[in-house]
Amino acid sequence: MTRQVPRRIRVAVDVVDPGPAARLLEVGCGAGVAMALVCARLDSGHITGMDRSTTAITRAEKRLRRYLDEGVADLQHRDLAGFHGDGRAFDEVFAINVNVFWTGAGEPEASRLRELVADDGVVRLFYETPDGVPDDRASTGTRAVLARAGFDCRAEVIEGVLCVTGRPLRS
Repeated sequence: MTRQVPRRIRVAVDVVDPGPAARLLEVGCGAGVAMALVCARLDSGHITGMDRSTTAITRAEKRLRRYLDEGVADLQHRDLAGFHGDGRAFDEVFAINVNVFWTGAGEPEASRLRELVADDGVVRLFYETPDGVPDDRASTGTRAVLARAGFDCRAEVIEGVLCVTGRPLRS
């Protein structure tokens, strides 16, 4: 029996909806469920997944073995604040239930997002609460920390999943 994809992941991948040549970064990729769905949509594109959990990276490596071997995906065992990428900007950065942006001082991480995303790129941060009712604190806090890092932000709820979208402000 195949496990059903959690709603928050399904919604996130559908909203991200990468083009076949997109260059993406998933922050807090966990076991790689969203990455696997994204990889299936890529042709010449690439996705990097990062997580600070050794267990998560090990699980993601197993799930994504084919895509890793084909060069469609790579995994980084690190946290966002310490990630510098390979010098090329990402078209899109996304995260699912990564709470650092609203539960604490997420400025270093939000600033890193601004450095990693292309000037015409987008950051999408998704949150689903256990009861499916979005928490206004997540929306308010996330929009505030992204705005301070140089993003124009908006928030919407899609099928019970909060999506905070940040686009880099033009200088």
